[in-house]
Amino acid sequence: MTNENKPEGGRDARSRQDWLWLSTLGINLVFSSAIGAVIGHFLDKWFKTTPIFIILFFFIGTLAGFLQIYKQVQKLGKEDSKNDPKK
Repeated sequence: MTNENKPEGGRDARSRQDWLWLSTLGINLVFSSAIGAVIGHFLDKWFKTTPIFIILFFFIGTLAGFLQIYKQVQKLGKEDSKNDPKK
C-alpha cells in the first residue's frame, strides 16, 4: 500500500510544524507567568510583605507572555502573507 495522497514534506510537515509552534506559545505563557511569580515570591521574602509582589509580578509575567504571543502571531501572519501564492 502506498501513500499516494500524502505529499512528501509538504502539507504534513507544515501541519506538524504548526502544532509545534502552537505548543511553544502555551509553554511561553506558562513559563513567563511562573517566572514572574517566582521573582515576586523572592521579593516578598526580601521585603517581608504578603503576596503583593507575587500577584504584581505574576500579572507582569502574564502580560509579557501575551505580548510575546502577539509578536509571534504577527510575525507568522507576515510570513504567511508573503508565502501565499494567491496574492
